[in-house]
Amino acid sequence: MEVKDFFNLYWKKNHIRWFDRYYDFLEIINKDVFDKLSSFEKKRILAVGLGDTQDIYYFNILEGEVISIDISFDGLKGLKKFQRVQMDANEMGFKKGSFDVVFLRTVMLHLDHKKVLLEIKRILHKGGRLFWIEPLQDNIFLWMYRFIISPGKFTKIDYLTYKDILSFGLLFRSFWHREYFFFTVLLIPLYIFFPHARRFVQTLQRLEMRIIDRVTWLRRLCWISYGYGEI
Repeated sequence: MEVKDFFNLYWKKNHIRWFDRYYDFLEIINKDVFDKLSSFEKKRILAVGLGDTQDIYYFNILEGEVISIDISFDGLKGLKKFQRVQMDANEMGFKKGSFDVVFLRTVMLHLDHKKVLLEIKRILHKGGRLFWIEPLQDNIFLWMYRFIISPGKFTKIDYLTYKDILSFGLLFRSFWHREYFFFTVLLIPLYIFFPHARRFVQTLQRLEMRIIDRVTWLRRLCWISYGYGEI
């Protein structure tokens, strides 16, 4: 299934989006990313593939003009407070230096990595930043979900690797990133279905994050990469 056809279906059928409920599982990362984004001087923000997600809340309280693009028209319907443009992120029709910030979450797995990064670099003005929160390829605990349960199996998926993340540094003047969640991905069902266990799960998350910060080779096996690059 082509990516556009997949997302036309994805935004119409709520039952295939059940795993989106993991959003709050990333609360620690979400806060860190948007704290950094909020402290960065910005005027025009491009949100790629934002869709009908909880990220809308953060962008509603940010200062600046928000433009959202999506390859699917249905992915833009819930974004009435923002400027909306149906567009393929691999070939964006914006002028050079049009934006101060570009934001991506769980988007690059559906795109040509090299093309979209070059497009982002082109449309950011000097000093502009790309912020991302993206899943990585090599977490062994997610393989079964991705190949059997995930709706993404119906279309072409190209997950980023840790090596891909490191290559971002070649495109940006400054570059910062972190990778987290190795074994704690096994606790996602517990987090989703048993809200009273969330504080316990977050305690384990923080413990694991400290371990990963010290045992850095674990980064390549983590589920999520997040960070920013400045041109």
